[in-house]
Amino acid sequence: MKLLKRILQVFVIVIVLLVVVGGVGGYWFITKSLPQINGTLQVAGLKSKVEIVRDPMGIPHIYADNVDDLFFAEGYVQAQDRLWQMEYNRRIGHGTLSDIFGATTIKTDRFLRTIGLDRSARADYAAMSEADKRPLQAFANGVNAFIDSHLGNLPLEFTILGFKPAHWEPVDTIAWGKVMAYDLGGNYDAELLRARIAQKLGDAAVKQLMPPYPAAGPFTIPPEAKNYQSLITNDKLQMPNLSIGTPDLQELASLDEMLGKRGDGIGSNNWVVDGAKSTTGKPILVNDPHLGIQLPSIWYEVGLHCMPKTDACPYNVAGYTFAGVMGVVIGHNDKIAWAVTNVGPDVQDLYVEEINPQNPNQYKFNGKWEDMQVVEEPIKVKGVVSETLKVQITRHGPIMTPVVSGMTQPVALQWTVLRERSRLFDSVLAIDRAQNWNEFRNALKMWDAPSQNFVFADLDGNIGYQTPGNIPIRAKGDGTMPVPGTGEYEWTGYIPFDELPFVYNPPTHFIATANQAIVPPTYKYSIASDWASPYRKQRIDDLLKAKEKISIDDMKAIQSDVYAIPLVTLQKSVLTLKPEGFLQTRALDQVKAWDGRLTTDSVGGTILEATYQRLFNNIFAGKLDKDLLASYYGANDYHRRVISALLDDPKNPWWGSAGRDAILQTSFAEGVDWLGSQFGDAPTDWKWGRLHIATFNHPLGSVQPLDLLFNAGPVAAPGGVNTVFATSFKVANNKYNVSSVSSMRMIVDLSNLGNSLQTHTTGQSGQPLSKHFSDMVLLWRDVQYAPFYFDRAALDKVKEGVLVLQP
Repeated sequence: MKLLKRILQVFVIVIVLLVVVGGVGGYWFITKSLPQINGTLQVAGLKSKVEIVRDPMGIPHIYADNVDDLFFAEGYVQAQDRLWQMEYNRRIGHGTLSDIFGATTIKTDRFLRTIGLDRSARADYAAMSEADKRPLQAFANGVNAFIDSHLGNLPLEFTILGFKPAHWEPVDTIAWGKVMAYDLGGNYDAELLRARIAQKLGDAAVKQLMPPYPAAGPFTIPPEAKNYQSLITNDKLQMPNLSIGTPDLQELASLDEMLGKRGDGIGSNNWVVDGAKSTTGKPILVNDPHLGIQLPSIWYEVGLHCMPKTDACPYNVAGYTFAGVMGVVIGHNDKIAWAVTNVGPDVQDLYVEEINPQNPNQYKFNGKWEDMQVVEEPIKVKGVVSETLKVQITRHGPIMTPVVSGMTQPVALQWTVLRERSRLFDSVLAIDRAQNWNEFRNALKMWDAPSQNFVFADLDGNIGYQTPGNIPIRAKGDGTMPVPGTGEYEWTGYIPFDELPFVYNPPTHFIATANQAIVPPTYKYSIASDWASPYRKQRIDDLLKAKEKISIDDMKAIQSDVYAIPLVTLQKSVLTLKPEGFLQTRALDQVKAWDGRLTTDSVGGTILEATYQRLFNNIFAGKLDKDLLASYYGANDYHRRVISALLDDPKNPWWGSAGRDAILQTSFAEGVDWLGSQFGDAPTDWKWGRLHIATFNHPLGSVQPLDLLFNAGPVAAPGGVNTVFATSFKVANNKYNVSSVSSMRMIVDLSNLGNSLQTHTTGQSGQPLSKHFSDMVLLWRDVQYAPFYFDRAALDKVKEGVLVLQP
């Protein structure tokens, strides 16, 4: 990254001189790419007139009389607002970052080209029918119409990096779908972590440090809603313990962080109540996906309206999509609403291949040598091919060993996304058109990856839940550890769609998911082993059950809830300690007074979180090496459950010879001393918001003073790792820097769609000097909302602009 920073620093000097010397001209240079939102434009490629109405938050609502123009215009407005983000996203999907950033990103490109998201995307597109390609092409045509007419006033990032975007291709959209599937689906990193723990401490330690999900739940579909019976046998689930070297887990974690891959805190909440449970008499549906903190927002909000809605033009939908993706991924249409969280199924397995000593391009399967496929992947650095990878691919998938430091055995990655042609975007558009539960479920039959928890509601008062996706059935094993690739541990198929978990109008009158286990262990198949801890789900359930009827205001309160169950558990143990000295006494008084809520003004919560960080290190640092310790902390929230259980087990061997009480006392003392050194000797000043900071970072915002232009924040942030208002963090530079957030919030009122609410994290625009670049940051932080416009008459009363596109 040093070379990139030097390049950016030179450009900063140029920009500063331009603004200072050029005055108005400098301001024009930086703002010239802001979108036109009023007037009329003639745009080649349209069939008919299209109207684009912007609401007060800059969100476009598109009105067209045919489907081609509808998606064309969606591509056009996304390019107006987010062209740089679209460019960055597609380069991740294709593994071509080094072509613009230089050698600083070459490791990332090697990894991406080896895993083969680009190859998979191109294979998907080649297998599509012309009808399936049509909306992708229409969207691409709209993007390209904008690019062709704005080559002289592109977003600032293109000027900084010195290149112009090529035309958008349908495969670019598909590639971003692959990136999201990588971010949200799979567990190869958890397999590597288990393998490292087993190598270091033995199989028993794996079960202790990464325990199974609690058998008592809570579950998305509890037995009282629907009962599932098991056919799994323990013998089938036995796993081997193979040595694969010592893969550098922190290097992988850094790469995954850049790509936005799920880790500690990457998850989501959604829930729905039916009319019997709501004050409106109709369902209320809620969503807030938790994703990596970033700027621009990962979400792009849009309304797509056929005028009139007909069989030939069947869309009347609003909600959220990704920059570079057509349609609406989360939202509602005129009949139904839906929300998603991540299932986190185990759809990746690592296979240790046996290589023919006489031929390095052959491997053994079922007792016979098979030829690998060898694919050449040229990598460009600033336009010049600097190297050509030779990727070896077995029947299981690409050999990942060359791009995972420390891995010594030939390990292939099998992943559902690389095996089958994806119909993800066919599914998205079918959901957008669906008018009832049956049509919605039929649309989800095409949703193969990433597998999501879909909750559903309709205007008729029905609610439902469905798990979709290709989730493998294994001949042997449960997918939690690397296995031999010689034939024993093969996939035999996928869980049939009709046997995937679903429920419709449950007697509980509500459905809630928070990335925890979907069904009890009595379910027929193995979906995953690495579920999120149950804390968020338990809290949501408790709050929904606390009232007979739930209102819109109650939904807001639940989304803003910052009650931290694991810290409340720790609080009980800390209150048994005897303070040593005046500072500890005053700190303990704050802990005693704490109400369990991690607000920005919380002091007791700050002390407990600082204690927890020391407690984690004091328990595990002597047993896990530095890389393994950091990976265990960041891979999932297992350690929160493990430590909560250890607090109730004072003689557990993990406490070592010192014992629980001594380690807890030491950890509290260290936490208090550290807070005192950072914020002074008055514990009342140790407020959570001074420590827990959210900065929304742009990919080019790492260089001063460009950060002042491209980044938003820092702002004090409430919540924590296991709160409903989820703000996971990484400890660095004496701050708890927020690393994942509620990336958007949506509340849909099925009694009156016009009463629905929404916001996402930063703003609708990706242009730094747009007023909509960061106008949602404080709405996000304070859990405030903007209207979720759907009705044209209501929109016309508040519109910010109307842009007419003419053929």
